[in-house]
Amino acid sequence: MIQLTEETRADWCVVGVRGRADAESADDLEAALRSALQSGHKVAADFTALEYISSAGLRAVIQAARAAQEAKVEFVICSLTLPVRKVFDMSGLHQMLQVREGVPC
Repeated sequence: MIQLTEETRADWCVVGVRGRADAESADDLEAALRSALQSGHKVAADFTALEYISSAGLRAVIQAARAAQEAKVEFVICSLTLPVRKVFDMSGLHQMLQVREGVPC
C-alpha cells in the first residue's frame, strides 16, 4: 500500500511517498509525480517514509523523470531510506537521477 501527498513549499511541489512502491501501487506513484509536474513548480519526490520499492516502482520514477526532462522541469528524489537507497544503488539510478539527502525546500 502507498500513501501519496502533495504540498507546495516555496517554488517546489513536494510529493510525499509513504509505504511500498510495488506493482500494485506503481501506477498511482507515476500519476502523482506526473500530476506534480503540471504544477508549474520544481518537483521533489520525498521518499523519507518509503519502505520498499520494486522494479515497477523504479519504472514509475523513471517515467516521471523522463516526463520532467521533456517538460524542462527540475525533478529530484529526496531522503531515501536505507532499503530504498540500496535498490537505487544496485540499479544505478542514483547516477542517472538527481538524488538528494534532504528535501530541497
